[in-house]
Amino acid sequence: MQIIKKLLIGSVLIGGFVVYTQYEKSAEPTWKVNAEQFSVVKSLKDGMKREYNKFAELELMDKYGFLKNVNKTFTLKDSYRTLKIEKLWNMNGRMYVLYSVDVKERDKDEYNIPRLSVKNIQFQTKEGEELVLKAGEEMAHPGTRDEGFVYKHRLYRSMMLMPSMFDSSENDWSIVSNATVVRLQDLTISSKDKGVDSIQDIALTMPAEDPYTKVLKSKPIDQTITYEDNKKVKIKSIDALLYEQRLRVEIPNDEDLIGFASKNITLHDRPTRTYGILGTKKNGYYIPIYDMPDEMEGKKKEKILTFTSSVHKDPRSFSWTIPKKDIHTFLTNKNQPVLKNQEIVRMNDTVISYEGITLFEESPRIKLSLTTDTDQQLNHLRLIPDHYYNDTEVTDDYKRVYKNNIISISDEKKTRIKNFELHHSEEENKSTYHITFYNKEEIENGEMRPILIPESDLTITLSNLSYLMPLKNPVDIPFKNIMILN
Repeated sequence: MQIIKKLLIGSVLIGGFVVYTQYEKSAEPTWKVNAEQFSVVKSLKDGMKREYNKFAELELMDKYGFLKNVNKTFTLKDSYRTLKIEKLWNMNGRMYVLYSVDVKERDKDEYNIPRLSVKNIQFQTKEGEELVLKAGEEMAHPGTRDEGFVYKHRLYRSMMLMPSMFDSSENDWSIVSNATVVRLQDLTISSKDKGVDSIQDIALTMPAEDPYTKVLKSKPIDQTITYEDNKKVKIKSIDALLYEQRLRVEIPNDEDLIGFASKNITLHDRPTRTYGILGTKKNGYYIPIYDMPDEMEGKKKEKILTFTSSVHKDPRSFSWTIPKKDIHTFLTNKNQPVLKNQEIVRMNDTVISYEGITLFEESPRIKLSLTTDTDQQLNHLRLIPDHYYNDTEVTDDYKRVYKNNIISISDEKKTRIKNFELHHSEEENKSTYHITFYNKEEIENGEMRPILIPESDLTITLSNLSYLMPLKNPVDIPFKNIMILN
């Protein structure tokens, strides 16, 4: 009988302890936080308003659902407190973390309550790729650290973490943007009472939604662009993202179609613009559209975007050679230009010509010209040195418009020359390019002092050139600016 009584008493005591501990976890302490010692808010919403003032874009991130609730709790054993990760927002490694630590009745100010610090950040993709970078912290007000606010006996603080981009140029930075898990490493907590202590790493699952790609607003547009031999592009809607607006389109299987050229008939003096087609077959295609700064006054008014031509890519390459003797002749007497008028390529109404070797701004240059007989400007055809691309991989979304209008140069040994730049000027229906050579070391140091043209047979190649095909029936697209951020 005595044994049974002891068991019953023990059960009651254990049950009472469980109830008590659960009550302690859920109930608010009866004592009141001193508002003179702490910044106390009546609601978490009021506390977040303070946070919005610290980081300009945070309110929009919260409004459109990019600021996610985490609610992940860790025990701080030595200080008999808990640390709770409350909210998280990540954009390509720039990461906002809101965390809280419980306030004790003995605490006199914020400095008694442990503050979290992060030394390193590990990024991990779903494929298992990992990259560890040093962590920096972006201050809302340089040189100062906000000590947070108190809500329901917890002190809320925030960090805007930034991975160091200077650790190594050989890092695969795509791991940062594609990370699904981020691990905060080499963590410490510090307080006035306890000093500095290390704590365990914290692993956080990254939100799946990408602020760069999520559509926040959409308005239907049901129009069709017909180009070439009855090929059709359907315009489905105008979509607003956080930082841009775009036309969502359906396109045929035509790899050479790279965009459209347009005129804004509400701004008659604005030159023709070209709009590239981005996206993939899997995720859909779109055409980004932007307002220019001086158009922003009328951003609420309806505009008309008029597509007048389709823009295509010619998959061929066009090469010619400048003989070494021509270069030597010019360098012997720089005041006597070597004049040429050699047509390199003719695409519809546009002609690209090699005009020779001449002095430009007192330096030897190779001269090219692009002319057109139409009233279209040549914005679609801007030559770009091949070394600008540096063999960098591009995302699938941009492959259609990537590496177009490329100019490359090689010497008589077929060695690719990288130490040249293009100087570009425009007149009505004509673009002029001067090819200028520099010392490679000086280019890397930001110095731009022209050098002599290399005395070699120089082969110049133009590839993936863009050209316009006028639409039989230009298409007017009425739209309003629905961008989230302007």
